[in-house]
Amino acid sequence: MTLAEMFRKEGMEKGMEKGMERGMEKGMQTGETKALEKTVIKLLTKRFGVLPEELKLGISKLDAVTLEIIIDGIFEYKSLEDIKKYMI
Repeated sequence: MTLAEMFRKEGMEKGMEKGMERGMEKGMQTGETKALEKTVIKLLTKRFGVLPEELKLGISKLDAVTLEIIIDGIFEYKSLEDIKKYMI
């Protein structure tokens, strides 16, 4: 194996490792966001009863930071209208 082939192989292996790391990181972030989404829906359902599908769909489009904000303020909301302000 030539030196160029060794470098090429090493570069490809490092590229694959970085790709796998990014994929795993993205998967973990997605899992965290889905868990937060489920928590928001569960808490809002306990507080306000059955949620409209439109609201659930809107919640599923929110990022992790926004979902955490909703969870933190769960006891301050007077109605589902208070949640809709987070929907874009």
